[in-house]
This record gives sequence, structure tokens and C-alpha cells, in this order.
Amino acid sequence: MNIDKLSSHVNNGEISEVNLVSMEGGSYVLHAILEGVSQPVASANGATIHVASVEEARKVLAGVADIKLFLVQGNAHDEMIGNPEEGNHTMREEIPLRSSL
Repeated sequence: MNIDKLSSHVNNGEISEVNLVSMEGGSYVLHAILEGVSQPVASANGATIHVASVEEARKVLAGVADIKLFLVQGNAHDEMIGNPEEGNHTMREEIPLRSSL
């Protein structure tokens, strides 16, 4: 889904939240939750949008109406060691979509 479709879905109340998902290597990708399913947010040419910071994500989402935004980071230790997926070890923290700075 591109930014225009994301904005339209948010305006229609179809998106419950947007997640800023931490990726290996220090970048983040945006995922919108539409009808309980996580969908990556893509550029106009269809490529998944990667951002380098929370502030860059806010700039990308500047034209989108207010929506809950969460920073999501997996537990790297569990991923590296290969522990079984028992419970949810993902850190998930709500952050403001609009910066007060």
C-alpha cells in the first residue's frame, strides 16, 4: 500500500495503527495494520519504504491523519540464538506521530 492509499484507509477508519519496525542494520520499515493484517507501506514505484529514524518516518507520514504509531523491535538475542518462539519477545512502544519539538 502506498502513502496515498494509507492516508485514504486512515481517513476511512480502516487502519488501526502504523508500526515502525526495526530492521537489521539500523533501518526501519513502516507497516500499516489493515483488518488485522500487517501490510508494508510502499513508495509510488512499489518499493517498501525504508527510513533511518523516527523523525524520517514522521516526515513520510506528515500527510496522514493522526493514527497510533508504534516502534516495534524484535529481541535480537532470541533471533540470533534460535530460541523457540515462546510468547512474544517483541518490544512495542507507542510513540507520538507528531513531534512536539
